[in-house]
Parts: sequence; structure tokens; C-alpha cells
Amino acid sequence: MLSLIATTILTQGQIANQQLPNLQLAQGRVSKISAPLIPQSIGNITPVHELKTQSQWQPTTQENRPLCAVTVQVSKLCHRLKVLESRTAELKAQQFSPTGTFSGEVLLGISSAWGRDLDDSPVFQGSIELEFNFSFTGEDSLEVAIESGNAVDFSFVEEITLEGRLGFTESTEDNRFEISEFSYEFPLGEQIEVFISLSGDDLNDFNRFFEDGESGPISEFGGENSIHSLVEDAGIELKYEFNDTLTFGVGYYSEKAEKPEPGAGLFNGNFSVFAQVEFQPSDNFLLGFTYIYNNNDSALETDTGSLRSQINLERPVVGNSYGITTSFVPNSGVVIGGWVGFTEAEVIDLGEAYIWNYAFTLTLPDFGQEGNLLGFVIGQEPRLTGTSGFLIDGRQNDPDVSLHLEAFYIYQVNDHISITPGLIWITAPNHDNSNPDILVLTVRTTLEF
Repeated sequence: MLSLIATTILTQGQIANQQLPNLQLAQGRVSKISAPLIPQSIGNITPVHELKTQSQWQPTTQENRPLCAVTVQVSKLCHRLKVLESRTAELKAQQFSPTGTFSGEVLLGISSAWGRDLDDSPVFQGSIELEFNFSFTGEDSLEVAIESGNAVDFSFVEEITLEGRLGFTESTEDNRFEISEFSYEFPLGEQIEVFISLSGDDLNDFNRFFEDGESGPISEFGGENSIHSLVEDAGIELKYEFNDTLTFGVGYYSEKAEKPEPGAGLFNGNFSVFAQVEFQPSDNFLLGFTYIYNNNDSALETDTGSLRSQINLERPVVGNSYGITTSFVPNSGVVIGGWVGFTEAEVIDLGEAYIWNYAFTLTLPDFGQEGNLLGFVIGQEPRLTGTSGFLIDGRQNDPDVSLHLEAFYIYQVNDHISITPGLIWITAPNHDNSNPDILVLTVRTTLEF
């Protein structure tokens, strides 16, 4: 800026008949601009207002050379300003200046369940989550979140099936705040992303509209492939982006990483290892593959599906799970997705169990008005389809097929408030036709700040 002003002044100074008011205006502008920018430590530079009057701005002659003096002063000024800017840039690059943001989310839900043998009363439940996000380099992210909630499952979850569970409410002891998220993510070079967490995995669900029960489907099952819930607690992930089309990720998680006792710790307790491949040849199509290996001393549970599909025999169990998830956007108003998940669980010295789950999802963004969303989920929650070895006795498979039917509509009141009515219909609960259907109706209100 100073160079531009100086050049303008010099050009005008070479005009023989320059008028005095224009000269004074130029002097005043230089003085006002240079004064706050240049510290006193730069040196004793003659201020513009101390230069001689109009006679010094006449064209240069042998007898009158004040313009040359101005040129020298401006040249020195520009040089020292460049030095100052260089030192300032160096300080900015070296300084440690973390920045942080704060956000929160309040969830309120009025829900009720109906079924021939159910006598649950309507409930009013809620939770709150406070999130703190910090960045130390501008490219990393330290996320810490605490939450409190009073949610209690309907009685059918304990007595009949784990199908139809609501996914947007949390429960903490005596409504106390607990840490729900503690993770740090940072780049390692240009293609590798590192994710370290003490609170759970960062597995990709491959559908930005079905990320969680807070902002997407109302059910626990509707948010993602059920096998993803087999990875939890503390661990580390590495994601490598080959190009804009292909991404590969691996991770290791330990269930009792914080306990320094036999059969626990980072490497001696229950653990999970996973690999995930994301293939996205275009903005409209995405395909994901997931593999999960589990080693647990007592159980292998997804907390969704039939009671039989929860392998909980208090014996060591090893699991191999495979998942395929896809998302297709034919146009801006329609998103089609779905997944298939399969788990082969080997109960040591007893036999093997085979569990399947699948779903088809349909999302209509901006339905009704911009920001709203209409969604549907049709699928089968985890079902025990067969066993082998000594598990055959009494645990062959779930006798029938149950369907999970879900519809929800997110009405965006404004940028901070949304209201989501939703319905879940479970046919043949617990994959057993002898059980009457279950209906769950809820109205979820989300407040974000």
C-alpha cells in the first residue's frame, strides 16, 4: 500500500503545475496510513508533514531537488516495512496459539410403545451434550464432549427383543455428566489421517444423513450397519487417502485399555481390529467395505436385533464380521442407501454362530422445504440364522424373520431447532411369529447451540 501511495505521489510530483490542495491531500493520506503501521523502532524517518511546502514539489532542477529526498525517504520506508513484515510472518509461524469452539445439543423426546402384551406408559426423556473442540495447528482437532441423560428402555427391550430401540437418548447414573467423546485427529503428511480416541471408533457409516440418532433416524438400528457397534472404547485409527476415489483405513481398539491388571490393559484385554475401504468414483455413488475382528472373554453383542443374536454365554468368543454399505444419489432430492452385515462368532470349545443384518434406506433431503428431511428404513435387525458344534442344542437359529420398518420426518424450525416425529414398526419381534407386532411412536426435538 505504501509503495502504491509513494508511486502516486512521485508521479504527481512530476507534473509541473500540481496544485497545492492535492499535495496536502497526498501528504495527509501518507501520514495517516504510515503512522499506525510503522513502529518507532524502525528509525527516525522524516514525517511527510515536516517536508517543505509547495516549492519542494516542483519538478526537479539543479537548484531544486526535494523530490529526490522524498524518493529516498519512501524507499527506506518500504525496505524497513518489508523487513518488519518478514519478522512478523516468522513470529506467526513459530507461535503456539490454540483456538477452541464450544457447542451443545439438547434432545427431548416424548415416546410411547404399543403391543398386545405391553403395558408401558408414555415417557418424556431427554439428554444434553456439551462439546469442546480445539485446534493447535489449524489442521488438527481435539474433541471433548460430556453428556447427561435420563433415558430408560421400554420393557420389551429386556423381556422380548432388542429390536426397535430408540437411538437418540442417553442414560447416565443419577443424571450426572459423563465423558461421551475424547478424541484427537491430526494429519500425518498429505495423505494420512490419524485418529486417537478414548471413547469409541470413527468408523464410516457412508451416509451423511444417517450418522446418528440425534440428527438422523430415530432408532438405534437405523443409523448404521449393526456390526459397527462391535468396535468401541479406546484405540487408534489410520486412514490413507490414495486419491479422491479410494481411501483405506485400519484401527485397533481395546475394551479395558485403562486397567493395568491381568487380562486387561491395552493389549491383554478384549480388543477389536478393523479395516475399511471406501470407494467413491463420483460425488453421486459410494461403496464401502468393512472387516472387523473381535476377541472377547465373555460375549459378542450388538445391542440390536434378537436376544439369541447376542452371543453372551460367559465364555471366550472370537468374531469375524463383514459388511458392505452403499449410497447412491440419483439427484439432489433423493439418496438411496443400504447395507448388509454378517458375523461369524466362534464360542471357544462350543461351536459357531452365524448372524445376519441388512437394511434399505431412502432419504429425501429438503422435502417440503429447504433443510427438512424425510427418511425411511426397511430391514432386518441382527438375526441368528444358524449354529454349529455344541451350540446346536436349543440355539439353532431364530425361527422366523422380523422386519424393521421405520419412517421419520425432520422439520427444521430454524438453524438451531428441529422437530422429528417418527414411527418404528417391528413385525414378529425377536424373529418369532408368535410374538405380536410392536409399534414405537416418538417426537424428538433437537436444540443446537
